[in-house]
Amino acid sequence: MVRVKQFCQENKIFIYEICSLENVSIANDMDNFLNKLRNGLQQKYLELLHKFEECFPKIITPIHFLYWSFIRIKIATTFLDLGDTLKANEILSPCIDINTTHKTIDHIIRKLTTKDLSETKLSANGMFVFSIVAGVLLTLFNVMATTHLESMKNKQLTSTPGDPLHWLCCAQRVYRLYTQQNPPYTGPELWDKLLYSGLKQKDGFVDFEGLNKQNISLRRLVFEYEYTKTIFLTAQVHQLNGNQALSADHCHLTLLRLLTFGKYTKTIINSAFCLQNNKIRFKSSYSLQHLEEEKFFEQNLERVSTYYFSEVFNPTEWATNAITLSDYFSSIEKNKNCYYKTFECLLSAINVVNEATGEGKILPGQMSLDLLEKGAKLRDYVTEDRITTDEVKLRKLDEFKDANKFGSMFNLELQPILAELLDYKVDAKNPNLNTISQISDLVYDLVIPPRNAETASRIFRMILHCIVKSEQFYVLQDHCTDAVGLIQDRSKAYRLMAVFESSINRQCCMHKRRIDMLNDVLKQLNPNYYLHICRQLTFELAEALSTLRDLKKKLFDEVSVKGSQNSVHYAHKSNNLTKRAISVYQDFLKLYGVQSAKTALDFTDDDIKPLITTYLYTARLYSQFISTDNIEKIRNLSKALDFYEQLVTLADHHIQRNPTTPIKDCDELRIAKEMVVLLPVKLSRLSRGEVLTD
Repeated sequence: MVRVKQFCQENKIFIYEICSLENVSIANDMDNFLNKLRNGLQQKYLELLHKFEECFPKIITPIHFLYWSFIRIKIATTFLDLGDTLKANEILSPCIDINTTHKTIDHIIRKLTTKDLSETKLSANGMFVFSIVAGVLLTLFNVMATTHLESMKNKQLTSTPGDPLHWLCCAQRVYRLYTQQNPPYTGPELWDKLLYSGLKQKDGFVDFEGLNKQNISLRRLVFEYEYTKTIFLTAQVHQLNGNQALSADHCHLTLLRLLTFGKYTKTIINSAFCLQNNKIRFKSSYSLQHLEEEKFFEQNLERVSTYYFSEVFNPTEWATNAITLSDYFSSIEKNKNCYYKTFECLLSAINVVNEATGEGKILPGQMSLDLLEKGAKLRDYVTEDRITTDEVKLRKLDEFKDANKFGSMFNLELQPILAELLDYKVDAKNPNLNTISQISDLVYDLVIPPRNAETASRIFRMILHCIVKSEQFYVLQDHCTDAVGLIQDRSKAYRLMAVFESSINRQCCMHKRRIDMLNDVLKQLNPNYYLHICRQLTFELAEALSTLRDLKKKLFDEVSVKGSQNSVHYAHKSNNLTKRAISVYQDFLKLYGVQSAKTALDFTDDDIKPLITTYLYTARLYSQFISTDNIEKIRNLSKALDFYEQLVTLADHHIQRNPTTPIKDCDELRIAKEMVVLLPVKLSRLSRGEVLTD
């Protein structure tokens, strides 16, 4: 141990340079510089390994194994960052190979890596050594699993047999054995602390408000966090293997452990080291030579180490992963009855982001775009099946009761954030019992899909609350794409909410709002710079106009039955909306450069589908004009026939160029071909003066 400390002391400036490289922050769009930085870091670590192996030709103690393995793990990580899994596996293999290291450690590794499913048992001496190296072994097996996982993704073959699940099972054995044989508040050696042996840190016990609510050491928190990586990697492997259910279970456990351990690890490390990170300035290697070595090492190296852990818990990433998990639960809702889990994942994501915002860690509303997108998908499901039977309702309430309490998925107190989203004023210090009771009732209503306008309006309010918060940051002039996304989310929220409204007039008001907001943003965008966004908004605007036209037609039918004089008014409104919708659909075609299907350009499958859909909708609109004049009816139906024929021409042209295209089997083409046959018959009858019903 003394010789190892002496080695670190002799190479402390070199080690500090490695720390400096590790903790340089690089923007995501600077890939070239980032790769150069990784190459530089890799060379530094390779040089450090060479120095260490020159000083210690044989690994004869557990401490030697700790340093030697840790350096190799760091080198392998840089190879993985650069996409070279073969080199990463090659550099890690000596740490795993039998008869190349300490005999007791060889025996421990043999026991841990065997495929025997029996419980791992070690002698007293073996347990002593294992308690020292458990942390490095857990990290080693995780990195081995990552190496094979990346090989699976890239379809590469490694020289060492084994799959990611094998190494993850080894990591799980390490965790189980250590936690069974050691107190719940202690942890193995911190590998970073070992390498930076000059680091003077406070590693006592800290207050921990996690699952056990007890004092726990920083070492144990880091150990628990490393095991959280094991669970996360297991989730990825199951996803690649197509086992979505197991992947979701491990993702859920990962998120729970991040809140339980990762969140506290980040906070406690910063407080344990007692640092002022905002004052740190890295020095060049030249200026380091002019510093007093001892003073420099104690004051500066200590500060650098904290940055290694600075992103142990990232609220934004946590919320993103919670939303992804909710996507899975939403996708199996109809089969597995997971609506409650979907809802709680979303609410938990909002809660975690809000907490971070309160601490000033991220900008307000940064996650709302993804949350609103998920909420819109969730309400898409709701609108399809918004009326539930009593049996389904009871089953879903039973599922909620089985969860013990609201927020049990991640052990979060979600009532306050729910009250905030629904604009309920709750004093956390002196909560009103009546208000708490009301919120509890709302929880029971919200954990099952909305059944009527009242329950749907609560989700609608939650969505608008998030939109308003997001709009404080996502301004059109500064964040055009995100700001437009917010407008589209707001439009979709109104569209879905309108489904629950029984009043046609209120539905009309909601769609008018959609039309106004979409029209307003389109006027501010230049298609030369935002072509894709303009296409999306134009098509959505045409759909909104068509929907409003359908509602006005319903009102026309209602007043016509009653013999009201307002029928002319509603007919006029309906026809005007039809003309506007047709005009906007024509604008959409122009954005693709389509003047006529006969002179159509070549398009991809992704582009051709919205084009033929536009031709179909335009043809239908022409056939939906309200008129009592036969000549006008013939003119409109002729226009409709022309667009059906253009659709068929456009599709046939595309099929000739792409015989395997899925367009040849699409419903739009089938309908258009049928109408090309049927409409001439109808036009012929109208030209003979026959009176036809719609």
